[in-house]
Amino acid sequence: MAARSFNRQVLAYLEAAGEARVEEMASGLGVDPTTVRRALRRLSQMGLVERAWGGARLFQAVRYVGEMARNQENGRAAKQAIAAKAAALVRPDARIGISGGTTCTHLARLLRNKPVEVYTNAVNIAVELFSYPKTRVLVLPGELNLFSYELVGPEAVAFAERLEGLDLLFVGASAITPEGFFMRNGPEAEVARALKRKAKEVYVLADTSKWGQQPMARGFFAALNEVTGWIKED
Repeated sequence: MAARSFNRQVLAYLEAAGEARVEEMASGLGVDPTTVRRALRRLSQMGLVERAWGGARLFQAVRYVGEMARNQENGRAAKQAIAAKAAALVRPDARIGISGGTTCTHLARLLRNKPVEVYTNAVNIAVELFSYPKTRVLVLPGELNLFSYELVGPEAVAFAERLEGLDLLFVGASAITPEGFFMRNGPEAEVARALKRKAKEVYVLADTSKWGQQPMARGFFAALNEVTGWIKED
């Protein structure tokens, strides 16, 4: 098996599992432990994985705490499935926008070292993409939101409005109702709406548990028919 192909299999395994022992990966991938260890050594040198006692985990550029840490694990499989669908839409040299949120964070990890240009107002997503030379990252200015890692406010909106255009925009949602897609609060939604006006295609990344959630009225992002699609886990 070609090393590059097997590296991708190991990364996919760790993306699904979060962390795994060498023997577990060897059994799951149908190879011997020595093959796994060689792949982990290569991936570690590339900065894509971190070695742990007896195994490895994906490189964690950001150490999440509190609610964000809990949200990273809640519905992990669904979020990873959504992120994989979204990543499949991204073509080389695309200009894309990514908002904050845990599902968008999973997407960002799948874009590491892809030849794309990423615009984001989420500080954590910028750091998740740090040190991958093929991936150009531009961060919107603004004030750090009290409830997320996102930069919001007039500066962020003004920056978004000056953009020449985006091929794709991916945003998260905290609630979805027949009226549309909602974010956690008004400042987040305001920046996302400004980016939406610059994007050719707009996708909401949210699992089906968000349907029927009680929305924050000021967090309205878009009506259901105002986006290109809602990417969900099924």
